Amino acid sequence: MDKFDSLIDKLKSSPISSDEFDNYLKRINRVSDLEIDLELLQFFGLPIVKERDSVYLKTFKNSFKDEEFCIVDIETNGSSPIKHQIIELGAIKYKNQKIVDRFSSLVYAEHIPDIIVNLTGIQEKDLKNAPSLKKVLHDFKLFLADSVFVAHNVKFDYNFISQSLKIVGIEELLNRRLCTVDLARKTIQADKHGLKFLKAHLNIEDDNHHRAYSDALSALKILNECFKNLPTDIKTTEELIAFATTNTKKKKKKKVDES
Repeated sequence: MDKFDSLIDKLKSSPISSDEFDNYLKRINRVSDLEIDLELLQFFGLPIVKERDSVYLKTFKNSFKDEEFCIVDIETNGSSPIKHQIIELGAIKYKNQKIVDRFSSLVYAEHIPDIIVNLTGIQEKDLKNAPSLKKVLHDFKLFLADSVFVAHNVKFDYNFISQSLKIVGIEELLNRRLCTVDLARKTIQADKHGLKFLKAHLNIEDDNHHRAYSDALSALKILNECFKNLPTDIKTTEELIAFATTNTKKKKKKKVDES
């Protein structure tokens, strides 16, 4: 939600006073009640905390080693959340070098193009009795909570899910996010950094490429490999996110499979 961008930009670099937080919300035409607004932003996925008279993001203070990450992957029946939809969603909660929870669900859809069937192996009959998109997204949002949203090419997964939430009448995401493509480019010496290439490069075994939970698990293994090669001055989660996104080289002409 764009109206909160300036607040998030401020909070990711320093705490602010409760009064400043209150005044910010008044400027965007909200009737400000600090406790209610904190709960709303937390529900949206922002890891915001009030402590004494200051407001800050947990990711600003948390060591990334103690952070709770949610590694996510989706399969869709097309590239646009306006015209197409999610057909499978997989996610893994990861904290203190351990998987602490899992989420995996197919999603009901009336049609899957042949190209997607060939890519994923998911057929229309597999989705006949699957839960609705709204049900899966509602359950996933509760699962995600205010964890850091991680994906291989996070922009696609995050934006597709966020727009899909909006379409079904649920608030969009405000979670902090981390891209394992960007992080791998900074920490793993490889010719390419797409998921399929890195799995081969790192000897990650996987018989279900282009299935959501399996790809999320592969992205988690890549994340762990990235952690091994981080500069020693990266301490907090916000420093990790900034490191991944700063001065990342972008290839404009040659598209690489980052899914």
